[in-house]
Amino acid sequence: MAKERKIIQLRYTGEVDAEGLPHGKGELRYVVESRPDDSFAGQGELRYVGEFVHGLRHGDGDLHALGSMYNPVSEYEWYAEGDYDSCGRFLHSAHAPGSWQRTVKCWYPAFEGTWQDDMPLKSRWGDGSIDDISKAHWKDIRRTARETVRELKIENL
Repeated sequence: MAKERKIIQLRYTGEVDAEGLPHGKGELRYVVESRPDDSFAGQGELRYVGEFVHGLRHGDGDLHALGSMYNPVSEYEWYAEGDYDSCGRFLHSAHAPGSWQRTVKCWYPAFEGTWQDDMPLKSRWGDGSIDDISKAHWKDIRRTARETVRELKIENL
């Protein structure tokens, strides 16, 4: 059984209640410790954008994990962006030499839909249940709400 990952950092932007907990609409980003068997491919950063009720994800919201993917822009296309003269001759690239990357960072959906008491309730996609999502994800990130918010200092942006 995988042990719960420790949350290292929280950043929150949005509405808060009288206790300073997320309440209403907002964005919560958190960095979790990585581990070799990481179900999020060792990326370690998650983002929830949606509704909160007194520090709990509740209502409509989307959880994404930061990952990487193959760059859809070819190296040739990357360096071809730049300035051309009136005859169409290439003058110089808009990008520095060596700046093209084989992989780029992107946000992968982990769960998009309705939340209740900090847990996913109904997916916006698929058969409408949480069964199509790995339950291990939720065990790993369960403490991302009220308990963690109180333990760690949130950076309100």
